[in-house]
Amino acid sequence: MKAVTAQQMKEIDRITIQQYGIPGEVLMALAGKSVADYVLHTFKPDSVAVFCGVGNNGGDGFVAAYLLSQHIHADIFILGNTDKLTPSSKIYHDVCRHANVRSFAISSESLATINLDSYNCIIDALTGTGFSGKPKGLLEQVINLINESGKKVIAIDMPSGLPADGAVEYGPIVQAHTTITMGLPKINLVTYPGRYYAGNVIVADIGFPSTLCTSGDIGRQLIDDEFFAGNYRPGTHYDAHKGGNGHLLCIGGFDGMEGAILLCAKAAFAAGIGLVTIVTTQQARAIVAGKIPEVITRALNITASEAFAQDMYASAEFECVYKDMLAQLENIVQLSRPTACVIGPGLGRSMSSAATVAACLKIAHTMKLPALIDGDGLYCLAKLPEEKLPEYCVITPHFKEAERLTGTAVGDIKKNRLLIAEGLAQKLKCVAVLKGPASIVTNGITTYINTTGNPALATGGSGDVLSGIVGSLMSKGHEPLIAAALGVYIHGKAADTYCCKTGNTMMQAGDIAEYIREAVKET
Repeated sequence: MKAVTAQQMKEIDRITIQQYGIPGEVLMALAGKSVADYVLHTFKPDSVAVFCGVGNNGGDGFVAAYLLSQHIHADIFILGNTDKLTPSSKIYHDVCRHANVRSFAISSESLATINLDSYNCIIDALTGTGFSGKPKGLLEQVINLINESGKKVIAIDMPSGLPADGAVEYGPIVQAHTTITMGLPKINLVTYPGRYYAGNVIVADIGFPSTLCTSGDIGRQLIDDEFFAGNYRPGTHYDAHKGGNGHLLCIGGFDGMEGAILLCAKAAFAAGIGLVTIVTTQQARAIVAGKIPEVITRALNITASEAFAQDMYASAEFECVYKDMLAQLENIVQLSRPTACVIGPGLGRSMSSAATVAACLKIAHTMKLPALIDGDGLYCLAKLPEEKLPEYCVITPHFKEAERLTGTAVGDIKKNRLLIAEGLAQKLKCVAVLKGPASIVTNGITTYINTTGNPALATGGSGDVLSGIVGSLMSKGHEPLIAAALGVYIHGKAADTYCCKTGNTMMQAGDIAEYIREAVKET
C-alpha cells in the first residue's frame, strides 16, 4: 500500500472530484459513515462527543455525529467561527442542526465548562491533513482537554496537532486510540513519532479511484505482507547448489567483538544463503572458527592497531596499511568469489579498521560487488574523506550513525526521519536503511516504510542480524533496494513471531536469527 503526503492526498481528492465527477460531499459522507460505523460496532457506546473544526475534517465529523445520533446520544463541540465553514462542511453542519443534534461553540470562556465524563468516547475532527507546525492557543487547550479526559479517542484522518508529513514538533497532539484515515495512510501515520499518536490505523475506502491510489507517481510504500509476497524470491530451483545460492563475505568481528560477525553469519544462513565466509583477524579467527560449522573463515594479517584519529588518512602509515589490506582482501575475494559482502559488524575503530573499510569499498566498486556497510564500518565511512561508495551499496545506520553521516542532530532526525533518510541516500548515492521503529528504506527516489517489529528489537546485536539477512538476500540476487526492504520486514517479523510464540517481551539478538525461517514461512 502506498503512503502519501498531504499534498498528494489533496491532488487525489481534486482529480476524484473534478475528473471522475464524484462530488466532494459524497466523499465526505462516506468518510463520516466509515467513522460512525466503526464507533458503533467496535465500542458500542451510549454517548459520544464529536470535536469539529470548520474545515473539511470537521465536515467528516458532522456526518459521523449525525449518523451516530440516529442510534445513540451525540454532542458536537465546534472550534472556530461557523461563518468560516467550508461549503461541504456547512451542508452537514446544517443537517445536524435540522436533526437537533446538540452543538456547542468552544471559546476560551466555555472551555472550562466542558465536562467529558459522561461520554464513552471522543471523535477528533479538528484539523485533519491540512495542519502544520505546532498547536497554539485555543487549539492547544482543546487538545489537552481531550488527552486529559481519559476517554478512547477516534481521530478522523489525522490526530489533531499531527502534520500529515514533514517534521513532527513535540507539543500537544491528540493521543488517539484509533485513527481512521481516508483512501491512503499519510506519512506521519506510518512513521514515528507520528505513529505513536495515531494508535491503531485503519484505512477507509471511500471511493477514490484505485488507479490514483496505486499510481507510480507516489514514491513511498509500506513494506507489508502484500509487498513481501510480491517481491520475495525463495530460490527453490530443483537444480540449485550451494555455489549458485549466494556466497556472502562477512568482514568484521575483530578482536573482542567476534560475536557480531557470528550473528551476521548465522542470520545469513537462516535467510537461505548457500555459503558464508568470515574475514577477521588472526586472533579472532581462532575464536570464530567452528562456532558455526558451516562458516568458512579467513584471516587478515593486521599490523596496525592504533586508535582512530581524524587526520590519519593523510599519513604515510595509513596509505601503507591501506595498500596491505587491499592486497590481502583482493586475494581473499579471488579465492572466495563472493556474490555480496557485509562490512562493519564488530570491526572496531582503529587505523586497520578504517583501512579495511576503504580497501573493501575499493574492491566492491571495481568488481561491482553488492556491499552492505553497518556498525563500525559506518563510523569509518563517516570519517573517510570523499569516499565513493560502490554502485550497489546499502548502509544501515541507527540514529547516532545517521547523525555522523548527515551532520544532523539525533533529535532533529527523529522529528523528520523520512526526509533525513531520503536525503542521506541521495547524498551518498546508495540505499539507506534508517533503523528504528518503522525502519525506512530508500534510494532517495523510492521509499519503503516497514510495518513489522516491536520494542524487543532494541537489543545488542539486532543490527548484526539485519545485516546478515539483507546481505543474504543481495547475495541471492535481489537488487539492493528490494533486498533491504525485504530484510527489515523479515527482521521485524522474526521478532514479532518470537514474541508471539514465546509470550516474551524481551529477546536476545540470537533469538531473532532463530525465528527467521519461521517468520518467512508464516508470511
